[in-house]
Amino acid sequence: MDMQEQLEAGQEAIQHTTGILTELGEKIIAFLPTLLVALVVFLAGMLLARVFVWLLRHTMKRAGVNAAAISFGQSFARIVLTMVLLMICLSLLGVPAASVVTLLGAAGVTVGLALQNSLSNLAGGFVLMLAKPFQAGDYILVGNTEGYVEAVTILYTQLTTRDNRSVFLPNSIVSSGSVVNLSQKGKLRVSIPVTVAYDTEIEAAREALLDAVTQLVVVLKTPAPSVTVSELGDHGIELSLNVWVGKSDYFSVQPLLREIIKAALDASGIEIPYPQLDVHKA
Repeated sequence: MDMQEQLEAGQEAIQHTTGILTELGEKIIAFLPTLLVALVVFLAGMLLARVFVWLLRHTMKRAGVNAAAISFGQSFARIVLTMVLLMICLSLLGVPAASVVTLLGAAGVTVGLALQNSLSNLAGGFVLMLAKPFQAGDYILVGNTEGYVEAVTILYTQLTTRDNRSVFLPNSIVSSGSVVNLSQKGKLRVSIPVTVAYDTEIEAAREALLDAVTQLVVVLKTPAPSVTVSELGDHGIELSLNVWVGKSDYFSVQPLLREIIKAALDASGIEIPYPQLDVHKA
C-alpha cells in the first residue's frame, strides 16, 4: 500500500469515528431532557418520601404507638418508598415496566438467597411488632444480654445497657428466643438474701429488717415487705428480705438495701456468720 492509499484509509477511519461520536453526541443531547426529568423526579420523590416518613412518625405518635413500633414503621416505609421511586425513575428513562419487574424479581431472588439471615431478621421484626412483647424504654433480658430498649429497626433491636453501651440484637434471635420483660408490670420484687446465726431469734431478725426498710421511700407499701426463711444452711439461717419497688428503682435500690440490712443487724446485735473451719488435733 502506497502513501496515498494509507492517507485515504486514515481519512476514512477518522470520518467513520467522527460519525460515530457525532451520532452518540446527538443521542446524548436528545436523551438529556429525559435524564434531567428522571433526576428531578428522583430528588423530588426522595424529599416527598422524607415528608411522608415524618408524617407517618407523627401520626403513629399521636395514635399512641410505642417508640419501638414507630422506628420499625419508619425504616420499612423508607425502604418501600425508595424501591417504588426507583421503579418510576427507570420507567421514565424508557426501561419497560415488565423489564423492571423482571429485573427486580431476579434481583430479589438473588439477594434473598444471599441474605437469608437478613430476611429472617425482617420477618422477626414483623413478629415483634405484632406480638409486642416490649416497647421502647422497657428493660428486657434476651439470653445473656440485657438492657433498655431503644428502638426496633427492620433488622435489629437496639438495647442500651446499664453501663451505657449500645447492643444490636438480630430480630430473628429476639423473636425466636425467650424474652424477659422486667418493666411491663410496672413494679418488681427485689429479694436480698440474708444469713444470720443459728442462735438468732427469727422473729427478732424479721422485725429488725422490716423496720429498716421503712427508711426507703422507694419501697412500696403494697405489696408489703416480707422476710421469709429460705434455707437452713451450713453456716446459719438463710433469710430472704422481699420488697416491691417501681421498675425505675429496681437496680438502684439493691445496694441501698444491703447497706440498711448490715446497719440494722449490727444495731440489733444480730450476728452475720461467715464460713469457719474447725481444726481438731488428733
